[in-house]
Amino acid sequence: MSATVKDYHLVVDGLVEDVGRLGDEATSIILFGSVARGDVIAGQSDMMDAYVFLRHEVFEDKTRFLQALEVLSEAFDRIAEKAPGPFHPFFYWDEIDPVPAAFNYELTTVSKVMLGDDIRDRIESTEPSRQAARTAFFEMRRLGSPMMVYLRKKELTEEDCQIIFRVLIGIRRDLPISACMALDIWGGQLEAIRELKKALPGLDTGAIESIASLQRQPQPLADPEQLRSVLKQVVIFVEDLNNRLIDKLKDEARP
Repeated sequence: MSATVKDYHLVVDGLVEDVGRLGDEATSIILFGSVARGDVIAGQSDMMDAYVFLRHEVFEDKTRFLQALEVLSEAFDRIAEKAPGPFHPFFYWDEIDPVPAAFNYELTTVSKVMLGDDIRDRIESTEPSRQAARTAFFEMRRLGSPMMVYLRKKELTEEDCQIIFRVLIGIRRDLPISACMALDIWGGQLEAIRELKKALPGLDTGAIESIASLQRQPQPLADPEQLRSVLKQVVIFVEDLNNRLIDKLKDEARP
């Protein structure tokens, strides 16, 4: 049976119920990402992006920490079994610790408090974390370079198409915002393209819309050559964006 948006919300409800077993040990659950924004693409969007914040004292008491970890592990297992879309582990965090800068904006703005206290005005990131986040685009480009092999492969298998499609989804979701972070622009996914166009005049972001158009198709994997064409467009976009970012950063570094 095909996944629906309702399936996503049911899994979130299950997480809230499971973490509720921790009582006061859990300070808050903050949901962000596509489920919180309301722009889920069923079966394609990640299951959820969420932080479970535990009270500081839990991390100082081995028994309390292991009890909390057991509850969270069981919750993770249930999500993995029921998730209608891609699933990866979410985060549990000490309520007083700073969070990674890459998640800070959406976690504190485009988010929903699902359980416990609203601690979003207390969430912050460190300067080293912000500096690390500013390198994310260049690391993504390096890791994505092997995808170019699919541009010259004679025939794409079904598995090839699935790999390409998943990578394209990730690029649309993460690459614009990571490029913004490289420029010390801290916003959300919805604003990233607009901010990039302002910062880098003349940048052609049509490749991102091509991915979005592909995702809206009833059968996005049906035409391997269309996937290859979008991938080629994306590769050209990434290389152009890389060059523009480097030039911009060099200009800013000049005295």
